[in-house]
Amino acid sequence: MSTADLHHPAIPVGYARHLVELCKRWHVAPDELIAETVLARLEPGALDARLTPLEFNLLVARALKLTGEPALGYHFGLQIKLSAHGFLGYAVMTSATLREAIELTDKFFSTRSGALTFSFFIEGDTAVVQIDNTSDIRAPFAFPYESLLIGLCHAGAYITGESSLEAEIWIDFPEPAYYQAAAHLLPCPIRYGKPVNQLRFPVKVLDQPLLLADATASQLAREQCEHELEALSSKPLVTRVRALLGENMSDMPGLEAVARRCCMSARSLKRKLAEQGVGFSELVAEMRRDEAVLRLAEGRLSIEQIAERLGYRDPANFTRAFKTWTGTTPRQYRDQMRSSQRNG
Repeated sequence: MSTADLHHPAIPVGYARHLVELCKRWHVAPDELIAETVLARLEPGALDARLTPLEFNLLVARALKLTGEPALGYHFGLQIKLSAHGFLGYAVMTSATLREAIELTDKFFSTRSGALTFSFFIEGDTAVVQIDNTSDIRAPFAFPYESLLIGLCHAGAYITGESSLEAEIWIDFPEPAYYQAAAHLLPCPIRYGKPVNQLRFPVKVLDQPLLLADATASQLAREQCEHELEALSSKPLVTRVRALLGENMSDMPGLEAVARRCCMSARSLKRKLAEQGVGFSELVAEMRRDEAVLRLAEGRLSIEQIAERLGYRDPANFTRAFKTWTGTTPRQYRDQMRSSQRNG
């Protein structure tokens, strides 16, 4: 598996801003939450900006720590409205049936997510929506799967006009201590400790007419989804550079090599990146920092192994760089994450 998708700006900034708003319930000030994250560098009016999965996960980690609410994924999935998903949300709402809505989501899911994929299939009398991770890095929290699958279940009940969807969610994480205390909030039960991340419900509801079905409105929304998908596939320069750097984090290409792959001179590449408000060295450092933070939190690799994967032959150089990025050493950061996970 590659980690390149983790560095692809694919997650609409609107999701991050919804998370910031949600955290106000726990009296977390927006400025405190977004400090040292990509949101702090974005203009408030940058509505079309997109975050990489790593950037979004780092914001989630801060939100979990500052709110002290380990079930934050539940609350996020429950409070997010279909309209928050842009044109895809409107296309889903105005679809003729639940089956059509799911098939639309399958087709355009990449306009909403980065390192996660969406698939839909039938197992006997059960319809299954499955979410998979495209990277070898596993987030140290279940938030992405909890929030997404709960949101899908909640939305399914809303568009079918049911008080709840006869369904269950499977999560590929051990059952957390917070589940039993918060289970009454959820639209359906969650089964933890499963080998996959899925939403499962009866096939019989797939062809049920939806409350807001509107063929004309749905077609217009689909056309906008097609435009959005086409725009994302065109890959602006910063996205192309991130992808090239992320192909092999242990031996990142230099400026000259990346410029050649982009069919331009190194000087032109530096100028074009500067026009987009970023420098080449800054991109390299950000990608190494973000991947280091998530791998440390994940806990599967030693600090020496992480250093090697990020291209540091001497772990001491990695420690110095990490302290420059975060103000703490890799070991201290890992200890802090383990402590907060135990307390959660």
